Amino acid sequence: MTNALPRLFRLLLTSLCLLPLSVWCATQKPLEKLPPSTKTLISVKVTGTTRYPEDAVIAASGLQLGTTVTDEDFKKAARRLGEIGVFGDINYNYSYSSAGTKLVLQVSDAERLVAVRFEDFVWFSDEELLRRIKERAPLFNGELPLSGKLADQVSDVLQALLVENAIPGHVDYVRAGKSDGPVDSIVYHVEDVLIQIRNVEFTGAADSELPLLRSAAQRVFDREYSRGVLDALVQHQLLPVYYARGYLKAAFSQPQPTVVKKPSAESEDGPRNLTIVDVTFAVTPGQQYKLKSIEWSGNREFSTEALQKMVRAKAGEAVNTVRVGDNLKDIQKLYGSRGYVTATTKSEVDFDDAADTVVIRLDVNEGYVYHMGELEFRGLDNSLTAKLRNLWKIRPGDVYDVTYLSDYLPAARKLLPAGLDWEVSSHVTANVRDKTVDVDLIYAAKAPK
Repeated sequence: MTNALPRLFRLLLTSLCLLPLSVWCATQKPLEKLPPSTKTLISVKVTGTTRYPEDAVIAASGLQLGTTVTDEDFKKAARRLGEIGVFGDINYNYSYSSAGTKLVLQVSDAERLVAVRFEDFVWFSDEELLRRIKERAPLFNGELPLSGKLADQVSDVLQALLVENAIPGHVDYVRAGKSDGPVDSIVYHVEDVLIQIRNVEFTGAADSELPLLRSAAQRVFDREYSRGVLDALVQHQLLPVYYARGYLKAAFSQPQPTVVKKPSAESEDGPRNLTIVDVTFAVTPGQQYKLKSIEWSGNREFSTEALQKMVRAKAGEAVNTVRVGDNLKDIQKLYGSRGYVTATTKSEVDFDDAADTVVIRLDVNEGYVYHMGELEFRGLDNSLTAKLRNLWKIRPGDVYDVTYLSDYLPAARKLLPAGLDWEVSSHVTANVRDKTVDVDLIYAAKAPK
């Protein structure tokens, strides 16, 4: 019995050492007051994260095994991890013995991270950028928190890369997202350096598509390089080349820039800090699909036969979704001419890869019929306003025709005083509550140049 109490005391003491610091520190000696042998950090364990490897968290904490540690070192490590922004909660506890101190870091991953984008770092590949950032910011994994220091740490690494490679300019970043949505990425770019696109080339494209691709790409020649500009080129100019020929799953790689002129001081060859690049896209055309059928739903005002005649697509031919899209715009105008100003057509494509065919399903949402509301003229005297108002043929309460304005404006221009340069802007507002349309026409006269 004489040894039972001391052993029980030792077990109780050990269990107390595993509790959070705030619980047991009042009854436990700080590390500073313990023998030197107990203050050597011999183990660090990380719990609670599913996003980061243990060694990365330890590296980011700044703690090193084999060093002498104090309570203040642990507090600094916890603060350092918290400031990075990738963790929600951070706690720690430790135990010690004559062999040294063992630390347990308890963390929870932040709920939301966003993607990182490199807008115009043409002197480096994305792989090199990610690798260099990872080397110097252990908790960077391609995503960033919306708060904390990690975004700044990434900026510092990128700036160091520019300095190391004698590239002028400085790194900045913005939090980006859709205008009506949340932030979905952090975009890094280089300021004070002009990067111009000299040429765009393509690999993987057939000879029949190359002239069309090169012609479409000319619109970015001599423009300032950015991923945003090139993304828009792909979406609005390059992909339609393939969509018009039935290659509905065509894809383009990320642009691969090649520097043909590095930035330098102002000279006869161009402006100061000018970088010139050639850009290459790898193209994967994929399968070419033929149209099997078009299926309609939701249409009541116009028959399926009438709508089908407006879609220039035949079964058995390579499907041209660019032309189908234009045809759907014409159908929307047709509905608008009958007062269905909010009518929309949702399209879905069902692929049969084995047969190289597609079925296009078109679901029409006709909405409600809208009538003419208020008509306002601004920038004109009363006499001229009366003439233009009399020319307007859709009276209040009549079914509104969305195509009428394009016919009205040229006719109205003929009534305007000659000798002046007239500008007109139109604002058409559909009022959902009372199903009316208000038209506001704003005129401005300028002396001719």
